[in-house]
Amino acid sequence: MTRLHWIILLFALWTALYAGSFLVTANMPPDGDGFTRGMNRVTLFLQFQLGAGVSAAIAWWTGRLLPRGWQRWLSRLPAMMTVALFLLIGIMALAATLA
Repeated sequence: MTRLHWIILLFALWTALYAGSFLVTANMPPDGDGFTRGMNRVTLFLQFQLGAGVSAAIAWWTGRLLPRGWQRWLSRLPAMMTVALFLLIGIMALAATLA
């Protein structure tokens, strides 16, 4: 398999994990009582995002030797989206703390 095939495979894996993190947790009933109610959804979301982040990092590493062009950007897009999501979560947590 060429590097491009690996990147496309990793991009598909990242897309499935990234979309799954939202779709699975949105359709899952919250468990627990009191403060911990719904933590099962948060932990499952973070587990999916961790898997997506690992596949994004591997795709970035695989695409680093590609010539400039759409293939290199395809290898970098998942990592950029993962970092953007974690920055958004951090900003939301900071805003909730300061409010």
